[in-house]
Amino acid sequence: MKYGFLTTLIPKHMEESVRQRSRYNMQDAANSLQWHIYEGLCANIEDEIKIFNILPIGSFPQYYSKAFVSTSTFDDDQNKRHVNIGFCNVKLLRKWHQPKKIFARLNRWCSADDEPKTLFVYTFSGHFVAAVSKLKSKYPSLKVCFIVADLPDMTNLSSKRSLANKLFEKRMASSSYSRIDCADAFVLLTRQMADYMKITQPFVVMEGISTNTEALEKQQNDGIKRILYTGTLHKKFGVLNLVEAFGMINDESYRLIICGVGDSAEEIKKAAAADPRIEFKGQLRRDEVLALQKKASVLVNPRQNNEEFTKYSFPSKNLEYLSSGIPLVAYKLDGIPDEYDRYINYVSDNSMEALRDKLVEIGEDANGSASARAEEAVRFVREEKNSRKQTLKIKKMLEAL
Repeated sequence: MKYGFLTTLIPKHMEESVRQRSRYNMQDAANSLQWHIYEGLCANIEDEIKIFNILPIGSFPQYYSKAFVSTSTFDDDQNKRHVNIGFCNVKLLRKWHQPKKIFARLNRWCSADDEPKTLFVYTFSGHFVAAVSKLKSKYPSLKVCFIVADLPDMTNLSSKRSLANKLFEKRMASSSYSRIDCADAFVLLTRQMADYMKITQPFVVMEGISTNTEALEKQQNDGIKRILYTGTLHKKFGVLNLVEAFGMINDESYRLIICGVGDSAEEIKKAAAADPRIEFKGQLRRDEVLALQKKASVLVNPRQNNEEFTKYSFPSKNLEYLSSGIPLVAYKLDGIPDEYDRYINYVSDNSMEALRDKLVEIGEDANGSASARAEEAVRFVREEKNSRKQTLKIKKMLEAL
């Protein structure tokens, strides 16, 4: 059996150059998740898995400084050779060119020999589905497993999208759903995704993969209680609620640190200018984010359970936060399985007062119960949500096929 993995990750040797050329939010969480999935699959599958990658960059000239991406090869940590698929990155043209280049490269892989093949595909986005559907028509024996981290019509949740963008994304999502039969199996982040997508194929639920936290050690307490949020700064994700609730804390020993980019960034900057306890750091590298976590007293995910998309998402930052050993304050989303309930400090309702009170309760941690729960969370995610154990579900599903 031969295995391929169609991805949108950033090869490690290209991280610096991609960052320098980008005028766009780099999806560090998605990049990390794909590498974790690949590592887990390699640990469970004896045969080599070849990566076919499309760089997750914005279009030229608005979001990325290069108009063309050259095809190249790259190695992973085990010196296995993979392919970075080149494409024209000019706005609009890239939507047409990427599927053609993806199909051409995968067609070469499929036609090289008669050995059975399985293709993992990260995301269910239109340009990937179009290429894979065409490939499946030509090679019916090819087994295709889509890993769906975001529903195609709920990927971009910015409130600043233009009408043209909304219409285009809706059309691309419809195109993806119309080709759903090209899949033999699915990996979903929540069980509710299967109902929404009307999936009839076999599927497994894998909320995400825990972060390696061996290097994370809490630093000495200096009396400052730091509340940290890292991630996309969209209004729909509740970040402005967090700013408002923090403003209701009348204690100079508290700090709110926010990292990321999104449609609420300008309002957060204004709040930071008005309240010196608020620190807005913009987008940081992943290692810088992890360093901030070491100093945090509370990690917070202010996404409330009041939007339809929360049924179909398990926030990747929740698993990263739970991996850190720092108490997590969050809301109980429909997409969060009950097994996580004992490790997350849930906000009781959607009022700003409830969020404020929970932040202070966990920040003070009077009896040490929040810290003890955070330590239990580390053990739980390390043992139950590591890359090997999570991807073993995928292997067993494929064997059942």
